[in-house]
Amino acid sequence: MKKLLNRHWRQRERLPRNGPVWAQVMKGGLLGAFVAGIFMANIMGREAVSNAGILNDYFVEKFQYTEINGENLFFYILGERVPLLLLLLLLAFTAFGIIGGILMIGWQGFSVGFMLASAIAKYGMKGILLVLGGLFPQYLFYLPVYLLYCYLTVYLRQRMYMEGRGPILDRGYICAAGLLAGAGLLILFAAGIFLESYINPVILKQILKIM
Repeated sequence: MKKLLNRHWRQRERLPRNGPVWAQVMKGGLLGAFVAGIFMANIMGREAVSNAGILNDYFVEKFQYTEINGENLFFYILGERVPLLLLLLLLAFTAFGIIGGILMIGWQGFSVGFMLASAIAKYGMKGILLVLGGLFPQYLFYLPVYLLYCYLTVYLRQRMYMEGRGPILDRGYICAAGLLAGAGLLILFAAGIFLESYINPVILKQILKIM
């Protein structure tokens, strides 16, 4: 028994303490992309980035005085974002799933870094409030979806490719579990779109009043 315990602890000591490699790559990619977004905004200069996205003066003026139709906005965002998520979920069953997840998270980090630097350049510290307001509350759902997607792709890859030497029934069960998890991610993502369509415009309008 003592030998068994000693072997167990030696095996634990050999395990990486900072988590799996893919998780470290994901964290590093997110941070690196965020810094790259800030760097890119500074390279382009204040004049070039002052009209990006919600920083566009024409957009801000129209947004403040236009009644937002939540239903139309919901279906517009749904059509813009869900196809990409569906593509990622299909890739989750292949060897390219984790790459797609890391690229998606990296793009989110780059976008936030770029918009944050641009908003600060135009509005000062109030720009941080504007960017955060543009992300809230939908990113409380979007970000977990992207992270859970990466975990899902790793799980599927390990079960279907590295440990996929078992009977076909096992693979069928794994695929069913993957599809069920994917459906859950879609529902969670749709909840984020709902918040972006109906709640975020109200919050953003209140923030723009003090800009």
